Amino acid sequence: MANLTITNNNAGSVILESGEFRDDLLTFGGAGTVLEGTILARDSVSLKLVPFVKGGATNENGIPKAVLTYAVTATGAGDLPVRDMVSGSVRKQLLVIDADGDASNIDNAVIDQLRDYSLVTIDVQELNIVDNQ
Repeated sequence: MANLTITNNNAGSVILESGEFRDDLLTFGGAGTVLEGTILARDSVSLKLVPFVKGGATNENGIPKAVLTYAVTATGAGDLPVRDMVSGSVRKQLLVIDADGDASNIDNAVIDQLRDYSLVTIDVQELNIVDNQ
């Protein structure tokens, strides 16, 4: 008998319910990719988006104000235009803190901060993913 292979299905976008979107600039410090679902902050000096830093205190980088709804890749330092979500409902499991690359450090404090800016996180139980691992 062949070994069973378990495949996790992608349940879709970080967006659960359509909300408000805004055209902005996302600042990159160098080449890299910012993943779909990354929580973003607004730099208080340049007024451009930067990745949210949990506990951050530099130019308001610790205040989440938007969520990136698709991955963005930069080939070097600079700004790229993005269309970010500034209000609405998002899947908690698909949110990303850039430094971690996943949702492992998204706790109630981060969820409360997002809610302060009209971004509501919802814990979704996906029924299309096999749970007999």
